[in-house]
Amino acid sequence: MKLPPDSLSSLQGKSLLPDPSRPSVAESGANIGQTFERMLMEVNRQHQEAEQKQVELLTASEKDIHGTVIAMEKAEISLRLLLQVRNKLTTAYEEVMRMQV
Repeated sequence: MKLPPDSLSSLQGKSLLPDPSRPSVAESGANIGQTFERMLMEVNRQHQEAEQKQVELLTASEKDIHGTVIAMEKAEISLRLLLQVRNKLTTAYEEVMRMQV
């Protein structure tokens, strides 16, 4: 098998050692956890906001049906997205656990 001569030139000047500026696997795992936690907190905030809009709709003299429906839909879409991300992470974890070393 012959490699084209220009394929080796793309490797020149690149180190095969890990880049110290990039996070390690353990750090990136913690970052994923922190990111998922932030997403969960944001979804929770949106659901609380939608709940507050519903209460305001029922009790306030000025009815903001449009704003209430938008807040409810935002909360619903955020929850669906969070569940899809969780499902993808779970699938990826299961796939890694099935790998043979």
